[in-house]
Amino acid sequence: MMIQKQLFATFALLTAAAGAADVEIDPLTTRWTFGAHEPYTMYRRVGKHCTGGIDGNAQWVKPWLDWFDDNAPTVMEELGLNFLHSRFYKGMGWEVEKKDFPNVQKFVRNCHAHGVRALAYVQFNTLYPEVMRREIPNIDDWASIDYMGRKNLYGGYNGQYFRWAPCLTCPEWEAYIKRMCTIALTDGGFDGIMFDNVFDYPCYCARCQKAFRAYLSKIKDPVERFGFDDLSFMELPRFEMSRLHHLDVKEPVLQAWALWRCDTMNGLLQRFRAHIKRVKPDAIVSGNPSPYRSRARFIERAQNMAELCKAFDFIIMQNANFPGLTANGTVMNRVRDLKYAQDMGQRIVALCDTDTKIIPEREAKFLLPLVEDIVFGGIPTDRTIISPAPEPGFINREAFNRRKPLHETFNRFVAAHREALGAPTIHSVRIFYPEREILFSETTHMGVAAAEEIFLRNRVPYGYLVAYPDAPVTVPDGTEVIVVPGLVSLSDAQIEALVAWAKKGGRLVVTGDAGRYDDWNAQRFENTFLPQLKGLPNVVVRACADEIKGAVLNWRYTVPPPKDGGRALMADLAKVGWRAPVRFEGLPPHVFAEYRLMANGSLAVHLVNYDPDHPVTTARVVQGGKVTFEEPFGADTSVRTLPEGSTIPPFKFYALLTVTP
Repeated sequence: MMIQKQLFATFALLTAAAGAADVEIDPLTTRWTFGAHEPYTMYRRVGKHCTGGIDGNAQWVKPWLDWFDDNAPTVMEELGLNFLHSRFYKGMGWEVEKKDFPNVQKFVRNCHAHGVRALAYVQFNTLYPEVMRREIPNIDDWASIDYMGRKNLYGGYNGQYFRWAPCLTCPEWEAYIKRMCTIALTDGGFDGIMFDNVFDYPCYCARCQKAFRAYLSKIKDPVERFGFDDLSFMELPRFEMSRLHHLDVKEPVLQAWALWRCDTMNGLLQRFRAHIKRVKPDAIVSGNPSPYRSRARFIERAQNMAELCKAFDFIIMQNANFPGLTANGTVMNRVRDLKYAQDMGQRIVALCDTDTKIIPEREAKFLLPLVEDIVFGGIPTDRTIISPAPEPGFINREAFNRRKPLHETFNRFVAAHREALGAPTIHSVRIFYPEREILFSETTHMGVAAAEEIFLRNRVPYGYLVAYPDAPVTVPDGTEVIVVPGLVSLSDAQIEALVAWAKKGGRLVVTGDAGRYDDWNAQRFENTFLPQLKGLPNVVVRACADEIKGAVLNWRYTVPPPKDGGRALMADLAKVGWRAPVRFEGLPPHVFAEYRLMANGSLAVHLVNYDPDHPVTTARVVQGGKVTFEEPFGADTSVRTLPEGSTIPPFKFYALLTVTP
């Protein structure tokens, strides 16, 4: 079937997502790496194997740091790495950490001399009371307290006893962190700030109790939700975190507490951002909170990523999702995070190589995360220089010599294909994403997770339509179908917007008992959504929502293959008249695709194979038009024109197709 010119005209309406970031971070030219982001005092205090695969008790730690400050920027430039965060403030107090400051300043100067931008590492979630007490005698007042009255430790209840978590409502701690940011940006010469470990453990101090009650006092007409007209006596909810974060949240006080904690976190980060921009208007603000699409950390760590991301110019996203295919057919990937970030106007450094040296199996697939990043909008990353070898020069020359030509090949490819990699992404199918409702309902969240997995495996060009309980819903240009996948919780305003879209002729796919609960996860007398869709020819309603049993989205995403490959949801799309921009036969489900619309109307189709041990050999393009093929990292890198209906040449990691109508 020929690609219709009308299709491309529709895609041409696409516009780039508008985000909170006011500093441009171009993923096509940015190559992220790591500085020595822990000070010598931290390595010695932990005294064991820790961040970066470094033995904190080794004799060579101090000589390595000295070498690093003088020589690492040269190595970065040689590898083409040009952006990092590096040690500045670990949470031990400035009187301790300022002793290392001259070395830090020297490192920043060396970075700038070699074309490397440097962000100051500022620890968000740690106080070291042993050493801080000399500088700050009342350090106990800064600490976060658990519901048993104990100090919250970094790492949870069994964490490091010498690291306390701070209380986010402590004004003295907030002022202190602002002071650290000022020093970093002025005397330190840094290009911005990177807050590490941007999360919060629940605090039960008297200050937080008072602040929570003040928050409750602003709720109008509380009787219907809470049953009481006076909330001034409410206690902070108490429970074991690990038992709750994966469940639906219905208790009104618990809901309010979770939202208050997120509001506290978001407000604090916005104040930090404003302070940083006042000190240095062009400073870059970054942070390391969590995997972007993990709902589990909403209650556990006070992270509502739809709001939290607005405080940053880009995000460091640690996770355990090194791309690949597992024995049971699970496709490990970071694509749902990268796609969600696209629609939030964000860029992500999506770390997935663990905090130690890459194991041999992953080293052999080093290109795969680089390709995944560049195709789906992330920032390519390499930690080579923070994996020191205790030998002269402190660099594992074998690893360096292996990776340097890979970086050179990768960078040549990116430079030669800027348009194909940077053109607007096609998101013709939008997953409706009700932000607060997902936070309260694991059922709703799993509906989204199932749709994501089905669309990824079937190469549907999907994006997200993020919606808030009472805000207007704006459907982006280029949207052909909105999918409401088993979203049992929807607000009245969201239902009204979806019905209006459908009645104006917008195509809609709805599965499950969508809308049975409201935005507070409260069951309605009756479903007010589904009856309004009856009889509309552009709407498909299916009673059974898609489900993927055993799906987990936390630090590591494990989403098993969907039943029947998601055949029912794909049939729903076909029933409302949606057609794929390019149709393939013979591509295995572990080959994902990203479609970008180029200025001349051609489609750049990026195919990523998550099982590179088994090259793709049997695929065909069965939709007409002129097709060219490249395998940039294969033995034959030439551009080849494919006869109509012919088999795509074999490819290992990645292939780029250009389809012209």
